[in-house]
Amino acid sequence: MFLHIGLPKTGTTYLQDRLWRNRDLALRAGLCYPGDAIDDHFHAAAHLQPRRYLDWVDPEHKQAWPTMVAQMRAWPDTSLVSHELFATANSEQIATLLADLDFADEVHVVVTARDLARQLPSAWQENVKNQRRGTFDEFVAAVAERADGGDLAHGEEGPFWEFQDFVRILDAWSQVVPPSRIHLITVPPKADKVTVPPKADRASSAGADGLWERFLGVLGVDPAALSAPIESANSSLSAAQAEFLRQLNDRLQPDDVEWARYERVVKGELIGQVLFAGERGEPQGLSADQRKWAADQADRMIAGVLERGYDVVGSLDELRVAHQAEPDAAAPDRQEVLDAALDALAGWVKIAPLPATPPRWESAARNVVRKARRRAVGVRNRVRQRRAART
Repeated sequence: MFLHIGLPKTGTTYLQDRLWRNRDLALRAGLCYPGDAIDDHFHAAAHLQPRRYLDWVDPEHKQAWPTMVAQMRAWPDTSLVSHELFATANSEQIATLLADLDFADEVHVVVTARDLARQLPSAWQENVKNQRRGTFDEFVAAVAERADGGDLAHGEEGPFWEFQDFVRILDAWSQVVPPSRIHLITVPPKADKVTVPPKADRASSAGADGLWERFLGVLGVDPAALSAPIESANSSLSAAQAEFLRQLNDRLQPDDVEWARYERVVKGELIGQVLFAGERGEPQGLSADQRKWAADQADRMIAGVLERGYDVVGSLDELRVAHQAEPDAAAPDRQEVLDAALDALAGWVKIAPLPATPPRWESAARNVVRKARRRAVGVRNRVRQRRAART
């Protein structure tokens, strides 16, 4: 029995979409990915933590977890539960979850982790996509300030360490799951395209082809058996697009537009159909000073993992942040942000539905009225002309 608990922004949606797409093939390979709908794992994680995710606890989906448990209990081989919201479970909730899985011979915990140089811009951009308006510099400063104290008092910038401190998160799970059954999978750089090494060599290997293969390697499933593809999507906005959206959020706060409208119009249409479809440049990157802090913080977190003896899949070096004197990318200037805004507006015009046109009978009736008015005006003008001629 495997529990994949995140972390967010480490390819979790990609893994979950691909698992769901391959769930029938997975059964033939001995893996049960339970649920009657793709979002059942989300509802299970939310219902486990009702106070933390009050807005998402929908009574209509309260049976999602019991249904999944029943499906896994009846399955004789390996089962997998996957959602990044499990990363925020406290010790009491973890105990409750494992009690529900007492039928399993062994429970393994899987965490996917990515370096801070990629996680910080990605998390900030996700905030911007969700109506927040803090700048990237403000976000990184808040994250650095709370590096040792968690996110209990997080403000406008939102939580970060609550979801991303894999040392603290794994410490909580290791209270009930032995370290030998806790697997930390490092997310490889996009350019890595090599083969997954055998289990005996995984911890020391510096490379593996991709996250999908590393992940299935932990589960003991042959990737070739789960062959149904999914569309790959790059969900990163360029630095200029993200800054345009952040400034737009100044005009679209909750007092201005309700979340349901923002989610459908801005997230669903403006971002999903317009910005993602357009030309995109490099995403926001760290400044030289931010990178130095991230490098030091990453080294401390890696040292914490080494002390605990977890099974590392990939290489901890992939979680390091290299020191460099130059920033990753220059911040967008005003013209670049304006260009991104104009591109977005042009893209929206191209796909927006045409305004409703009046019924043909209505147009015809209006034309009759217009003709009658023109005739009346013509008659009046001719009468005036005749009167003028007599005088």
